[in-house]
Amino acid sequence: MKSPVALIFALFFIAGAYASFLADWLGFWTICGVGLGLSLVVPSVWRLGPKRWVYLLATIVAVLSFFYIKMRSPQPEVNDVSKYAPLSNVIVRGEVIDAPSLTRSERAKFLLAVKQINTSGKISPKPSNENSQVAIADAVSQDFVDASGKLYVTVPLIEVTGLRAGQMVQLSGRLYLPSRADNFGAFDFKAFLARQSVFAGLSGRSLIMQGDAPSFGEWWFVSRIVRAHVMGAGVPEGSLLSSLVLGSRAVDLPSTVKDEFIQAGLAAVLAASGFQVTLVLGAAIALSRGGNLKQQFALGSLSLLGYLLLTGASPSILRAVVMGFGSLIGLVVQRRSRPVVGLLVTAVLLLIYQPLWIWDLGFQFSFLATFGLITTSKAVTQRLQWLPPAIADLVSVPIAAYIWTLPLQLLMFGKIAPYSLLANVFTTPLVAVSTYGGIISGILGIVFVPLGAAIAWLLYPLLHWIVALAQWVNTLPNANTNVGAIALWQMFVAYGLFLAIWLVPWFGKMQRWTIAFTLACIILFVPNAIAQRSLFQVTLPAFNEVPIMVIQAENQTVLINSGDEQFASFTLQPFLQKSGINRIDWAIATDTQPDVSNGWNSLLSKSLTINQFRDINLGVTSKNYQNLQQSLTNANVPIASLKTGETLKISNQIEIQLLNQSPDIIKIAIGELSWLLLSNSDAKTQQLIINQKDLLPKLSANILWWTGGSIDPKILQAISPKIAIASASSVVEEMVNQLDESKVRVFWTGRDGAIQWSPDKDFYTLRDQSDSRSPI
Repeated sequence: MKSPVALIFALFFIAGAYASFLADWLGFWTICGVGLGLSLVVPSVWRLGPKRWVYLLATIVAVLSFFYIKMRSPQPEVNDVSKYAPLSNVIVRGEVIDAPSLTRSERAKFLLAVKQINTSGKISPKPSNENSQVAIADAVSQDFVDASGKLYVTVPLIEVTGLRAGQMVQLSGRLYLPSRADNFGAFDFKAFLARQSVFAGLSGRSLIMQGDAPSFGEWWFVSRIVRAHVMGAGVPEGSLLSSLVLGSRAVDLPSTVKDEFIQAGLAAVLAASGFQVTLVLGAAIALSRGGNLKQQFALGSLSLLGYLLLTGASPSILRAVVMGFGSLIGLVVQRRSRPVVGLLVTAVLLLIYQPLWIWDLGFQFSFLATFGLITTSKAVTQRLQWLPPAIADLVSVPIAAYIWTLPLQLLMFGKIAPYSLLANVFTTPLVAVSTYGGIISGILGIVFVPLGAAIAWLLYPLLHWIVALAQWVNTLPNANTNVGAIALWQMFVAYGLFLAIWLVPWFGKMQRWTIAFTLACIILFVPNAIAQRSLFQVTLPAFNEVPIMVIQAENQTVLINSGDEQFASFTLQPFLQKSGINRIDWAIATDTQPDVSNGWNSLLSKSLTINQFRDINLGVTSKNYQNLQQSLTNANVPIASLKTGETLKISNQIEIQLLNQSPDIIKIAIGELSWLLLSNSDAKTQQLIINQKDLLPKLSANILWWTGGSIDPKILQAISPKIAIASASSVVEEMVNQLDESKVRVFWTGRDGAIQWSPDKDFYTLRDQSDSRSPI
């Protein structure tokens, strides 16, 4: 098959796979319409290219790809373990699928292939006749029923000592259904597990190993390699060395180190990918250079398969290994390979093997970076002729990869690391030497651990410099800049311009190339900057019974409460990131409780600037809150307390007034709407409010914002809201009925997810958006 034809078929297959997020008939007719249009237009323009029948046949390939992805989308089996969830106490038996790894909460996690389940959580007592082994087995087996499917399991770390993949275990704990994302821009845990055919989780309390652990396997090699690295270089340098060789998926690198590399734009350093595979394959070919081509192919194949076995079948590794085999075959048959066609054919093969990798970010970034190296690195090198050739080659590689991954990065994360290019340039030689040394250390460690440790000890200075460089980059001004998540059309237009620069000879001249690239940058960054300056929006994130509000208006950001540290780091921070918020103009704390205010310190450590901090005169404060006040003082943030009756005028459209203290009642004016926050609505507090006759007339507001409890009819009548919003997991049924009778629109975050308001869209919930999306 000729290269252009193979290229078109591969592209249409990938396009059909991406169209799988559309409804069946919409996707089918979209593919047919686009394919028919291209078959009519392209041959007329590209007269020397493939004929019209090629595009028509490629359209059929795209349709088959579309339905193939739909057919392979995971669905729970008839007796899937998820059918029994939720249960507070169950016992399950099954086989460990992958080696345990560490979560951020210092628990062990792994996937379990379920065989049996006991829904009572208890095992019947043994029969009185202890000699009757058959009776004992029958009594125990009656407690269990057959089940299937996979479980995402977390257990205390001590429980997994000596646990290996392939071992049978019995677990007791809480069976639950994974939660979908409750907040805009948050991680969708349910969809993440669904892509792995996992539809339930188990928070384990105890684990019993059944039978002997496997005595040998790939884990044996991995454990000796890691032991050699850590013994020689220590932690975190030794763990980093293992990650350079095997990838972070195969090694438990400390989360603090991972975060530092990610924030510095050096995440690719930790991911085993084409760079490591190239080193392994290059070393194998160099060692077999004296032999014939068949011997080189055999040694190269063994090296690739061995490395794949050690690191696990991640998308980036499989992509690199398949392309490595393509290079070996080209070496044997003495034919020049076509890397772009090879890359796309590799993508098709991997998607046939595992279709849902089409949505895997590792898969997408790996292919885009490799495509950039193939198509752009040479052009970049030519434009760096003023540098020595060796340095120009070194610089061109990260620049080419960065150009092609930037639009996807902005779409998914909405931030850039301005110093990442320089950081990658400086770390590349250190990483190359360390990776080569780590491979040698690992091989020697498999034979004799102390011998491998000696090599790792020699690599310690290089590894320490890599870690120190990542830490230093993160201390630079604006090391992480939130620019806001871009729209799909911006990404497509940017990639269209990049492809035009590569394919169209007209762009070959420097001046035209520069114009096209500048236009792509304008499309990526300018629309968001303009939109953010005119944005007027209120967001109420969903987090238990904690009232949290983000106000964006007139290029200012107001944040009321931060939630706890975990919520601030993994939910609130991504939202601010995707909204392009780098500065909180006004931070307001209504309570010192950990679940309300512990997140402020986390936000301060994420390169966010706080201009003004206000709280309610809270009297005795917790130690954590005192630490926060000290951190704010060290950051030169002005701190003050709101007094009863004081109005904080933030802008012409935003005012915040403390109506009462103990109980705290806050009134917020946003545009033409008035919001009343009752953060504490117990009966005793409400009686105090009712007793203050002069306070009741001041409660009138368009929107009641509270934490889901019952509200006395006298207070509700005084407020007279048109809309009621509960920042709560649930709302008292009596309260819902009372509001319905008063014809008040009711929202609550536990049901609706995060809630947004803007003048043009009115109220809009996360569920309005997510209910129309595929669970995958």
